[in-house]
Amino acid sequence: MMSFERKAKDYYGEVVINKGLMGRAGFGARAIPVYVGEWIISQFMDGDELTDDGRTEIVNTISKYLPQKADKNMILNRLMEQEEVRILDDFRVNVNLERHTHDLSIPLLDVRNGMVQKDIIDNNPMLLKTGMWGLGTLRYVPPDGEDVKKGQIWMVEFKAFQTPGVDLDYFRDSRKHFDIAEWIDLLVSSCQFNPDVHRLSQKLLLLSRIIPLVEPRVNITELAPKGTGKSFVFDNISRYAAVIPGGKLSAPALFFNSNTKQIGLIPRYDVVVIDEIQKIHTDASGEAMAALKMYLESGRYRRATGDMGTSESGFVMLGNIRLGVNRLPLYESDGIFKELPAALQESAFIDRIHGLIEGWFMPRVSRNTPSKSFGFKGDFFSEVLHELRVDLRYADYVSQSLHLPQCEDMRDNKAISRLAEGFLKLLFPDLELSEEEFISYCVNPAVRMRQQIRDELSKIDQEYKWITIKSQIPDEFQLSHPDERPNPEEEAKKVDPLAPDRIPEENTLDLIEGQKGISFEKLFLPYIKDAKAIKIYDPYIRLQYQIYNLMSFCEILDPPVEMLKVDLVTACDAYQETDLRRKLDELKKGLRPDCIELNYVFDNNLHDRWIETDTGWRIILGRGLDIFQKPEDKFTLGFLDQTKRKCKATTITYTRSHTGNISNGPNEGEGTQ
Repeated sequence: MMSFERKAKDYYGEVVINKGLMGRAGFGARAIPVYVGEWIISQFMDGDELTDDGRTEIVNTISKYLPQKADKNMILNRLMEQEEVRILDDFRVNVNLERHTHDLSIPLLDVRNGMVQKDIIDNNPMLLKTGMWGLGTLRYVPPDGEDVKKGQIWMVEFKAFQTPGVDLDYFRDSRKHFDIAEWIDLLVSSCQFNPDVHRLSQKLLLLSRIIPLVEPRVNITELAPKGTGKSFVFDNISRYAAVIPGGKLSAPALFFNSNTKQIGLIPRYDVVVIDEIQKIHTDASGEAMAALKMYLESGRYRRATGDMGTSESGFVMLGNIRLGVNRLPLYESDGIFKELPAALQESAFIDRIHGLIEGWFMPRVSRNTPSKSFGFKGDFFSEVLHELRVDLRYADYVSQSLHLPQCEDMRDNKAISRLAEGFLKLLFPDLELSEEEFISYCVNPAVRMRQQIRDELSKIDQEYKWITIKSQIPDEFQLSHPDERPNPEEEAKKVDPLAPDRIPEENTLDLIEGQKGISFEKLFLPYIKDAKAIKIYDPYIRLQYQIYNLMSFCEILDPPVEMLKVDLVTACDAYQETDLRRKLDELKKGLRPDCIELNYVFDNNLHDRWIETDTGWRIILGRGLDIFQKPEDKFTLGFLDQTKRKCKATTITYTRSHTGNISNGPNEGEGTQ
C-alpha cells in the first residue's frame, strides 16, 4: 500500500474505497456509472475488502433490481397485475406546467410521464435537475374512468444511491496531511486512473479534464487519438456532467426547448461534454453556433420568448485526431483544428475556449490503466467538486496572486485565471501553499493550456499575433516557446522521432495512407536490440512479397555471438503449404550463416499480429509486416529502399512487460513444422 493510500484511509476513512473493486464486484457489462457501483459495493464490504459473500450479494442485488432492457414488458406486466416493483435506475422529474404535474422519467421502462409523490421530490431535489440513481418502488394505478383517465405508474418510495452532502471543511482541513505528490496521486486514483503508470505531466493532464466540474464556466477542448479515455471521467465520476455523442448540435437541446418548455442541458448541468466533435453538425441557419458563442463569452443565452437566461455550466469538447510518426498532431503546422467541422474552425469560436488539453501526450488505455489503489468514492468526490464551485475564496486568492507580465489580452488573462483557479481548488483546497507552488502547479499548467489555444489561433487567423505567455516563474515550456511562429519545414528537419538509435518507449504509432519515410529499421530496431529470441505472429507470411517482408525484417537483426532465435507463427491454405514450406526452408538455410536460427509453425486459427522479444517488448501490428503499398514496378523508387515507399494506414503499439517472457503461442508441438 502506497503512502497516499495509508493517509487516505487514516484521514478520510469511510469516503475512500479500493478502486480496483469495481472490476471484481460482479457488475458484468451493466451500464451503471462508477459512482453508483461504488455506492453499491460499499453496502456489502467487510472493512476494506469485498468477500465472496459480499460479491454474491451484489450479484443478487443487481440481478433483482437492475433487469435487462429486454425485460421491460415483463416488468410492465407485473405492474399491471398490481404487483409492487422495485428497480434501480437513473430517475428524473420534469415539471409540466400545462398539466400541473411532476412527470417522472424511468429510462429502463421508457416511461416519461410517470407520477411521483411530493415528499420524494422534497427529500431529493436533485431529481428535478440532473436526476438521481436510486432504488425506486413503483406501483400502477389503473384507469377508473373518472379521476384517473389513463393508467399511471407511481413512484411511492425512493432510496438514493448517492451521497446527499459532504463536510467540505473536513475535506479541506485533511489535505494538510498529504504532500503534493501524494495528493495528486489520490486525485488521479479517484478519477479511476492508475497513478503508477502516468508521469507527473500526464497526471496534471488527467486532472485538467475535471477543472470544469470544480470551476464554473470553464470551456476546454481535448484533442487526442482514439482510446485515451477522454470521456471516461465525465461518464463515471459525476452526476453533474452530461455527455452527449457527436451528432446534431441544436440550440433547443443546449439551452431551452420552446416546444416542450423544458430547459436544455447547459442550464441543468455543471458541465456539458460534447464527445467526438469531429462528427458534429449544426443547423444551416447557424443558430446553434451563434447561441453557443454568446454563451461561452457571457454565460447568457436567449430563450425563444426573447428574455435572457444564465448558467454557470462549463463546456467541454472532446475530439479524435490523427497523429504523425512523431506522435504529434498530423496537422500541427497548419492547425490541429483542421480535422474538425468547419463551424469549429472559426477563430471567434476557438478564442472562447479557455484551454486545450494536449491529449496526444496521454497513453492509450490498457489493462494497467484503471486504478487499483484507494481513492475517494465517486459520489463523495462528485459532491466535493460540485460544492467547491461556489466558494469565492479561491477567486480572491487568484486575483491577488496571479501576475502575467506582458500578457495584455483580456481573454488570455481571463482564461488563465479560471484555469489556475480550477487547479488551485483541486490541488490546494485548504489554500495552504507557497507562491512557488501556486505558480508551478496552478499558473504554469494553465498558461500552457491557453498557449495552445493562442498558437492555434495564430495559425488560422492573421489577426492573432504569435505571442508567448509567461508567468512570474516561467517553466521549460514557456522558456522554449518560440518568439516567432516556427517554419513547419524547418521544424521537421530538426529531429527524426523514428531515429533507429532512439531510446525505445511505450507508445502508439499511427501510420497514414501514403506516408513515406518509414522503414523496418526505424519501426523495430530500437525494440529488438540485444534480443536473443524473437517471436513473430503474422498469419499472412504466405505470398512471395510477404516473405520478402520477413527477409527485410531479418536484415535489420544484429545477432549476438551465439545464435539469435527467430520463431515465426503463420498460417496458410492447404494448397499453399508445400510451396510455402520450400520457400521458408530456403530462407532458414540462408539465414543460418549469419547466426540467425529461423523456425516456423503453421496455426490456421491465428488472426492477430504481433512481435515479442525476450527483452520484454511486445509490438502489436495492425497489418503485420505488410505495411507498404505495392510498388508500381521494379524500377520505381522504393522497390529497394523502404523509406521511399508509400505506407498503408495502420496502427503499431509498443508495450513492455517486466518479465521478458515470450508468451506461449503455437510451438513445434502445436503447429506443423
